[in-house]
Amino acid sequence: MRRRWLLYVIATAAFAAAVLAMILRALGLQFVAAQVLLVAAALTAAAVLVFVLAEGRQRTRAISDAEEDPKEVLRRRVERVNRAVAAAASEMQELQRDLEAQQAASAALLSQAEEQQRLLEINQEQAEKIRHILVGETKATLRAEGRKQWMFFGLGVLVSIPIGVMINIFVP
Repeated sequence: MRRRWLLYVIATAAFAAAVLAMILRALGLQFVAAQVLLVAAALTAAAVLVFVLAEGRQRTRAISDAEEDPKEVLRRRVERVNRAVAAAASEMQELQRDLEAQQAASAALLSQAEEQQRLLEINQEQAEKIRHILVGETKATLRAEGRKQWMFFGLGVLVSIPIGVMINIFVP
């Protein structure tokens, strides 16, 4: 794919240089047109040289790969597969440890939640008992206060009548 792209660039550059040279020649600038063609030819030659060297290097590599022992190629592939499997096994063991740790943490959290629920139920029972005690004491306190108020009223009435009679007798 890269080689095709390079060939397209080379062909496009050569075509653009030829068109530019024709335009310059039509304008009467033969010397400049010749220089443009020389520069374009040099660039095209350099690009073709790079392309040929890259192609030669790739063919050399392909030939050396073809000359390489198939057993050696297979051995290298098997080694790569073994390394990949070992890495996958290591990751699986790590994931297993993480999963076990999360399960243990989950179990601990569930037991804590159950304990908290039990304590909450006990606290609710105790709070209900305390409320009953306080409500009972409050009612008893209110009744006692009411009796005290009536007693003071009764004493006030009983004391004020004789005092009023005595004032009426002694004061002319």
